Amino acid sequence: MRYLCSGALHKSAGISTARLMKHTTRALLLAISVAGLAGSGALPAAGAELSNSEFVIVPEDDVLADDLYAGAVRVVIDGTLDGDLVAAAAEDVVINGVVTGSVTAIAPRVVVAGEIQGTLRVVTNRLEVRGITSGDVIGVSTRASFPEGSLVGGDVVLYSWSAAAAGSFEGDLTGSFRNLEVAGAVAGDVDVSVDRLTVTDMLTVGGDFGYRSRNDADGLELADVTGAIVEKTPLPPNLRIRALRLLGRLMIVLFLTLFALLAFYGWPDRGKKAVDKVMVSPVRNWLRGAAVVFAPVLAIGVMALLLALAPAAAAFPLLAVLVPLTLALTGLSFAVSLVAGAPVVGRIGKALFKRLDVYGSLAAGSAVTGLAWLLPWIGWVLPVVVLPLGLGAWISAFRD
Repeated sequence: MRYLCSGALHKSAGISTARLMKHTTRALLLAISVAGLAGSGALPAAGAELSNSEFVIVPEDDVLADDLYAGAVRVVIDGTLDGDLVAAAAEDVVINGVVTGSVTAIAPRVVVAGEIQGTLRVVTNRLEVRGITSGDVIGVSTRASFPEGSLVGGDVVLYSWSAAAAGSFEGDLTGSFRNLEVAGAVAGDVDVSVDRLTVTDMLTVGGDFGYRSRNDADGLELADVTGAIVEKTPLPPNLRIRALRLLGRLMIVLFLTLFALLAFYGWPDRGKKAVDKVMVSPVRNWLRGAAVVFAPVLAIGVMALLLALAPAAAAFPLLAVLVPLTLALTGLSFAVSLVAGAPVVGRIGKALFKRLDVYGSLAAGSAVTGLAWLLPWIGWVLPVVVLPLGLGAWISAFRD
């Protein structure tokens, strides 16, 4: 494997000229991650070029006669890459030219406006296939689009929040979507799981048109289906899975009850005071506890906002600072959550079973709260109320 340095790549090295800027720490880390794919045996490494520059560009009319492994801010193929492309980019991977092999890309945005003669594999926020992909398209995305004029020569296996497919597909169209808009032509079968399915324009399906959804599809009268249109009902959760979920929740209840008993055993006076403080200024107690319990969520939101506003070159230094801080806050929130709800469940047990001592009230309150947690509409609200309120009561008790 030859390593490409920053600067010009001359024809004497067996490849045409490409413009590469000075590498950055983040690009180097991306390159290491990409090289790890090759080193793991998942992809061939022999005879490949490795670039860890900030921008990797193959100019128009140039031919890079090798596989290319690139970690960069942007990867742009305007010319011809006579081999495979494996790229991890902080901004986007854009194929305007021709890649004679396959493309494996991880980036916030992946655009195929040219031609890929092999398979396209992506993990991205936004996938745009406006050109030609002769092989399969396999990926995970938030949004995906295959506009009119695009061509996929193989199968499409895609998991996406929303997708618009109006091109030509010579294989099958399969996957799972929240919203799917489909038109154009599918030579094979359509087999999708979707919340909302809409046929937006004339659609030709050479095989069966199968979809699994809780809602009726819109625009099916625009579909010309050679096979059968099959509407499948959503699969109910497997009985074994539901039993495991129930067992898991019961184990969590027992686990938290044990920690609550240990906390009251270690601080009996403060524990009793925390139980009494639950209903003294409950709103203020909840706000105090929420500031700690939900601190990781706030930190993640701030981190996402800063990364969105910061330039690409500053992303890695920000991550180096914010990720450890977020992990520390998450660990703190998890630790206090183990005993945060104890005053609330103790208060519930004391209200329902007045003759029990503090430990009996804790056990009884945990049992009642655990049963309420199993109810469909109450279960997801209960932790949001109990944990911050209980933690606020602890804070009030220790302050006094």
